[in-house]
Amino acid sequence: MSYKFKPVSVVSVIVTVGSRFLIVEERLGNGLPVYNTPSGHLEHWENLVQGAQRELFEETGIVTDHFDGIVGIYNLVQDSYTLLRTVFCLRLDNFPELKNNDPDGDIVAHHWLTLEECQKIESSMRSELVFDAIRDYLAGHIYPVNLITVYNKLSDSVLNTANKNIRNDDSM
Repeated sequence: MSYKFKPVSVVSVIVTVGSRFLIVEERLGNGLPVYNTPSGHLEHWENLVQGAQRELFEETGIVTDHFDGIVGIYNLVQDSYTLLRTVFCLRLDNFPELKNNDPDGDIVAHHWLTLEECQKIESSMRSELVFDAIRDYLAGHIYPVNLITVYNKLSDSVLNTANKNIRNDDSM
């Protein structure tokens, strides 16, 4: 093989309050709205849980030290790339104050939608994986987060740099 294969790794969080789902509205390059659960690419030096926590904070301002489970790992294989999307879930008791800390500037609005409202915008979801995960969540496909085993083999110098970057991101 003459090239190095690098799958795209995305973390996502289904956030619910009662029967409502937190959906973020994004504007991409073409300016048309797409809808998603809080999601984004895994960054260098992050494990899956840390990446999901960071993306949730960046896109909504929600800070959490736990997730209620893993809904699934979705593997999309296309001509141009392979995607691994790990979807977590978080159930909240109350509607939090939402803030946009998105460094990419793609998030333009937050919506708390019922399943029926999500179904109406299904064709405008960022990908079919978004609504598939919502369906799986509703079907009770929730697995323990401890299915993920993290092997942190970062050197002290790299770990210090990573922690410094995380602290700098949190102060934004």
